[in-house]
Amino acid sequence: MQEQNIWPSVTIVALVAGAVTALLYTARGRQSLMRFDEALDDFGQSLQQLRGAIQKASLVATQGIDVATEGVQAVSGLIGKGDRGPHPRITH
Repeated sequence: MQEQNIWPSVTIVALVAGAVTALLYTARGRQSLMRFDEALDDFGQSLQQLRGAIQKASLVATQGIDVATEGVQAVSGLIGKGDRGPHPRITH
């Protein structure tokens, strides 16, 4: 491995280690980490609410399709009963 290819990796590792140290070992970093954790909790709750809303919408859509299907079947049944005899001619 060439020596010049190692330095970008060393720099990235040092930056990440510095950020982790700042988050875990300073008061301000711990506060930031706690706020981030709370934000993630809020986001998780929002996702749960979204999942519930989608499930309710799916249920309502399914019920709507069932009602529409029943309506089409009822209309088809009525139309089928009316086709028993010849159609009268309309004359003017």
